[in-house]
Amino acid sequence: MTLLPIILAAIQLTGVTGDKLRARAFFDANNVSVRAPLELTIDFIGSAEFASLHPPALSRSVAQSDWKLYDDSAKTSTYSNARRLTYRVRPLREGVLWFPSLEFEYSGPSGEKRLVKTNAIPVHAKPSLAAGNAEMDDADEPRMPQPDELITTPPDGLSEDDLFAWRKACARPSADAFAAFDSTEAKLNEARCAILEGDWKRAIDVCSRLEWRTGQTPAIEHALLAALAIRFQDPEVELPIWRQVGRPLLSYGWLGRFAIVFGGAAAFVLVFWLLGRLIRALACLALIAAFVPTANAQMFTMNMFSDAPEISARVDVSRPDLQVGDAFDFIVRLEAPKGVSLGQIQLTPSESFGLKQIGQSSALVEEPSANPSNVVMRMSVPVRYDVPFKGCVAFTVSGMSTIRRVANGGMFNFTSSTSFSRRTAPLDIEIRPLTSDGQPADFSGIIADRLRLFETLDLRTVETNDVVTITYKLEHNGYLPEDWMPQGAAFGWDAGEWRRYLVADGVAQTPVVEIVYYDPVAKSYRTITTGGTPLTYSTP
Repeated sequence: MTLLPIILAAIQLTGVTGDKLRARAFFDANNVSVRAPLELTIDFIGSAEFASLHPPALSRSVAQSDWKLYDDSAKTSTYSNARRLTYRVRPLREGVLWFPSLEFEYSGPSGEKRLVKTNAIPVHAKPSLAAGNAEMDDADEPRMPQPDELITTPPDGLSEDDLFAWRKACARPSADAFAAFDSTEAKLNEARCAILEGDWKRAIDVCSRLEWRTGQTPAIEHALLAALAIRFQDPEVELPIWRQVGRPLLSYGWLGRFAIVFGGAAAFVLVFWLLGRLIRALACLALIAAFVPTANAQMFTMNMFSDAPEISARVDVSRPDLQVGDAFDFIVRLEAPKGVSLGQIQLTPSESFGLKQIGQSSALVEEPSANPSNVVMRMSVPVRYDVPFKGCVAFTVSGMSTIRRVANGGMFNFTSSTSFSRRTAPLDIEIRPLTSDGQPADFSGIIADRLRLFETLDLRTVETNDVVTITYKLEHNGYLPEDWMPQGAAFGWDAGEWRRYLVADGVAQTPVVEIVYYDPVAKSYRTITTGGTPLTYSTP
């Protein structure tokens, strides 16, 4: 059993202020030779102010006998809700080495100190085939940029034969193996393999064609940068200036670029056309004002631009005594003068956490009103709550109202449409939690229907002590508790995806993962499993 180093002091994230930050850490490879260069990535995810963050020194927080960490290699990248730090690292001895979990300290919204921890990362450091000199290794040139990791999750819609071919390609990745597929994931994998095979021309060609189809993405940029670095043998190479400046346009595929160019030209023409129409309309109004008596002109103006019709809104629930997962309807009632048509109705609650619409809203149905001059239009919105709730919820009901108007004694007839938005009175709602009767002790807290869980591996044929990266993907229609992860997962990856590490120290298969959840449609607890994928051991 390998003991992880104990970190005694938190690393300061000076200048970072946020709330509920999460962190994850990973290497670009987990099975390498001793002293091989690795890229350590640390992501801080959540709402925070990162503007003044300077990459902290990490070398003092790792075992010097196991790792060589280059603090001066630190780089930062900014994303919409995250800040990424990267460092250059080398494993210094053979065996399974664990890069430790690191603890960072930052400031909360009120200035209080908060902590966030990364996951530990295993690396299988194998004997080096070349006799390297440690001092020479430390003086190496900066590491060549690398494309993103191999995508092992199969694209949607694959047949059984194609799915088998995909898994075979992932097990023995090569540019030719992924060339048979046409999906975005396959083309990114093809470019990645071409780069690792040294074929930069093929990688640039694949990326260029993919960019033309889907638009420029960070993954395509990383692959292009890695291919250019091989072409010019320059690890500090940058993308061409025209690519950097043209990112807003290049982010669209060919259809989007075509639409932007021609849309801009059409908009330019439309502006001048509308200007001409406006001039003619003003001229017509001037003639009307000159020949129609003042009183009639004022009446015309009042009728044409009169206030929107009076509309009121109310929302009720279709049934009382509700429990988590119970289906019910929000009943929307809109009262308006007769002759007014309503449409495009939207219902927006003031609090929507755990609330899910489970079907299409009904068509508007007419009901009588206490006011003989008005009519009530009723609509039902099917919903359910996947979390307990008790409180007041107000609703904003918006839509379009249309009325036919007559002006100047029938001289002018026109239809006018206006948007409206009405705030309803607060509605008391209570959603009771699931009863504990019959609830399994290992209930995950997930309340969802159509739940599916998948497992993919980056390696299935392994050497002893190789590190296998397992990706779990969860598909569901419902509620997941905040920060929930499958048992054994190290960190969240994308939405609904998590990753874990498995050291193949003789285990015959991957761990079996069970999730107990509540299905609100079936009204029962269910269990879903994944894992148990066999591993094949080979001789190095």
